[in-house]
Amino acid sequence: MILSVKLTQLFLTLFIIILFLVNLAFAGISTAFIYNNAHEQAEEVIDTVSDNISGHDEHKNKNEWKLFLNAYLARQSNDAISLKTPKGRTVYSEDGEELFEKVKNHKNYNNVVFMENSVYYLRTAAEDGYQISVILNVDDLFTLITHLLLAIIILNLIAIICSIPLIKRFSRKWSQPIEKIDQDIEAIEHQTTAKKKVFVPKQPAEIHHLAQSFNKLLEYQDKAIQREQQFVTDASHELKTPLAAIRGHINLIKRRGKEHPEIIAKSLQYIDSESSRMEILVNELLELGRAKKQHQSIGPIDLVPIVQKESEILEQEYNTCSVYISSPTKIFYPIEVKDFRLIIHNLLDNAAKYSQNNAKIKIELQKDNVYLTLRVKDQGIGIREENYDKIFDRFYREDQAQASTGGQATEQTQTSNSISLSQSDAINKFNEKYGSKSIKGIELKNKKNKYIYEVEGFDSEKEYKVKIDAKSQKILRTKTDGDKKDKKRKEGSSRSQRK
Repeated sequence: MILSVKLTQLFLTLFIIILFLVNLAFAGISTAFIYNNAHEQAEEVIDTVSDNISGHDEHKNKNEWKLFLNAYLARQSNDAISLKTPKGRTVYSEDGEELFEKVKNHKNYNNVVFMENSVYYLRTAAEDGYQISVILNVDDLFTLITHLLLAIIILNLIAIICSIPLIKRFSRKWSQPIEKIDQDIEAIEHQTTAKKKVFVPKQPAEIHHLAQSFNKLLEYQDKAIQREQQFVTDASHELKTPLAAIRGHINLIKRRGKEHPEIIAKSLQYIDSESSRMEILVNELLELGRAKKQHQSIGPIDLVPIVQKESEILEQEYNTCSVYISSPTKIFYPIEVKDFRLIIHNLLDNAAKYSQNNAKIKIELQKDNVYLTLRVKDQGIGIREENYDKIFDRFYREDQAQASTGGQATEQTQTSNSISLSQSDAINKFNEKYGSKSIKGIELKNKKNKYIYEVEGFDSEKEYKVKIDAKSQKILRTKTDGDKKDKKRKEGSSRSQRK
């Protein structure tokens, strides 16, 4: 309502200002019309008188001159002509001498004289030695214009009064959508509504487009927040796994190191491996977290050797994969070496990680006049079509479980709705059950559409295995190598008793 009142006041003020300017323009135009009309009449009288004066007129008497001058007045009342001959004699039209005496006692404003209740126009010109002066009364024109101006002012007042309800209605039409949008924004700001969009009115068109643009901005902001939240979640999961393994080996050294020094070297080697992995992860996080890069000129580099080098590294790391490269001998393209190497490494690593044994990975690198094309084809599980828009999200995986540790590859064909437990959380549950142990491996298996983590660990005395439901997060079964020995001892004891 406040906005509606303010808009009403604003529009009404603008309307009054416009009317005032129109009236002012009308008054100015009318005044100019009166002035020009009087000037033209005076010039016409002066020209007519000068054209009809002859040399013999000098000898006319006063009455003859009066009759002569009266003949050239368009209106006999309140108009006058004075004529000064070359010999200095001044003659007047009827009642002209008295009127000219009165005019002399009043100020002249650009040939206009305001005297008592009358307005006069005074014009003087010299023609052939004669000085001719004309006074014209313009009261009738001024009266007409004044009456017209008063009529217009009255009409303006009526228009203002009648326009108030119309302006109020127009203001409400504009203000109601804006107030609704403001209420939606306030609800979103205070999180009192689950909806992340504002009301989009059909009219007016300007507010309709404004609301649509604002909704697009909200949608973009919401997606950005979700991406950042997903980034933090995935990054924490990525870092939890090596941290849990490192802590497990440190606790193992503390508890068993003195009694079994042989485990120290193995544990230190594992800690070194996991810390190196953490370092790589942190560097990747820092690289991803950079908001901007400094703009600088980048020269073209040959991409083929980089692809070949990364392929060799992959084949050494994954002995079960074969990489085939299809490309020209050389391809030059302006890009940072480390950026292109990171792209190739990540694509090849994912292709190998999510493919079965003896998988074939094919790399195609081509360039035309417009585009550089890089294709990496593998025999992995792929990504479902409905998730194509998430390919470029940070740390996105088709399966949130991320089960690929310990050199074992698990086919990740399940959806994230079927899994609520991450790999690092499964390791933490294992440690809660047995304490910090060395993790031998972790595998996610699908048994009759039920996803189960199998976590294996060990210390200097025993090996441990835990099965955890990836949906309910419950421990389904535990097992140690001591269970078998106890069972054998019990079976041997029972046989002895039977004998």
